[in-house]
Amino acid sequence: MSTSSDSTSPPPRKRRRLDEPVLVTRSRQQETAKAARQAAYKDLQRILKSQKQVLELDGGHNGLLSSRLRAIESTLRLMLGEGKVGMMSASRTAALAHGFAMEWGSRLVRAWTQRWVRDREMPDSRRSQHSKVHSIFDDPAVSAAVRSYLRSNKWSIDPGKLKQLVNNELDPKTAREYAEHITTKEMPTGLREYVETTLLPRLQLKKTGKGFSLSTMRRVLIREGFTKKASWVYKGEQPLLKKGVGQGHHRSEFLNVVDGHMPEAGQGLDYGKNHEGFWNGHLFVEQLQKKFIPAFERRHPGAVAVLWIDHSQGHAAWPGDALRASEMNFRAGGAQPIMRVGWYTDSDGERVAQPMIFAANHAQINFIEYFWGAVKRYLRENCDYTFKTLKENMPKAMASVSVELIRKWEHRAWRFIDAYKSGLAANEAQRRVKEFSSRKYKSHRRITERVASAMDA
Repeated sequence: MSTSSDSTSPPPRKRRRLDEPVLVTRSRQQETAKAARQAAYKDLQRILKSQKQVLELDGGHNGLLSSRLRAIESTLRLMLGEGKVGMMSASRTAALAHGFAMEWGSRLVRAWTQRWVRDREMPDSRRSQHSKVHSIFDDPAVSAAVRSYLRSNKWSIDPGKLKQLVNNELDPKTAREYAEHITTKEMPTGLREYVETTLLPRLQLKKTGKGFSLSTMRRVLIREGFTKKASWVYKGEQPLLKKGVGQGHHRSEFLNVVDGHMPEAGQGLDYGKNHEGFWNGHLFVEQLQKKFIPAFERRHPGAVAVLWIDHSQGHAAWPGDALRASEMNFRAGGAQPIMRVGWYTDSDGERVAQPMIFAANHAQINFIEYFWGAVKRYLRENCDYTFKTLKENMPKAMASVSVELIRKWEHRAWRFIDAYKSGLAANEAQRRVKEFSSRKYKSHRRITERVASAMDA
């Protein structure tokens, strides 16, 4: 009997001691996956709660991408809830809730959810990318006609209520509900009627089938920039944000009808409590003495400057006991400042009391307000909402206003002053000034090409 030995090591046992128990490893992996889903859920909620980011999505609020993101959000919410729903059940419920098919739609929702949790990648779509897909609304002429119709307000069922909405005469709740109603009901219905009865015959096309749906009209509204807040935003531009409490830049400038804008006499200030403070009358007087007067004397030696200054808080200088409503204490307790009526000396040397009543500052009789309107328009059209760009564009905006336009504004302001001096009310004064600035077409046989093209639009 003979024996032999093998030097090779025996195979590993099927049952062996692990460095970490299986249940502990599984629990740790589940906690890691749960933390990843929670982070993905928070990031997705941050996008869906931001009106600006939702509008930037393809299709906006009612678009396909927005619906897919909400399906992902519902899936993650069900999986992270108290019921501990699995991905299979959660995806099926989310697919049915957001209008997708239960089987194929749930498969897509699971794929979208896993891709979002892993890579934060949004679902892509091939809609409108097929070579055979074409819409008449892609035509620039059709898009311009649609935009012109929407701005004409001919779609409105209740023009009076629409006027109250535009003038901010409705309470916030009613205005919000009515704005949503006109963008979801009135405007799509009116636009569909205009396209089918006016636009298609103009293009020598016919309506096929049931025609255009309201959802198609709503997508046209979103693409043209009309949102539920009833604000217009052209393509490639950003919506005008509300004025906030952030940092701002103040400008004090001078115009004259001979030279136009005088940039060397201007002065800027980064206003704010934590910046350069606020503009006041003392800074304005210092600007007059150090900048405007030397600049005017260099331009017009020996001439006398007549300053036309509007009644602004930054141009006023008050004594300590001036009668000012802003300094009064309207509460029951606390100290009350001692104030006295102001006075001035007239041409006869008599002292005249000046009570706390001041003439209104109206843009019609102060033509520099037209200048600031043109400057703000330029800044809005070239705005990226950064303070650096604002300061860079400020000189360009002021230089964009021509001297000829400033002279026209000055003439218009004087015509308003003459109209008010003659005793005319606001409406009569506007009609008087309009006689100088409006064109009249007396021919009953023809009109100009410019007016005809405007009517065709």
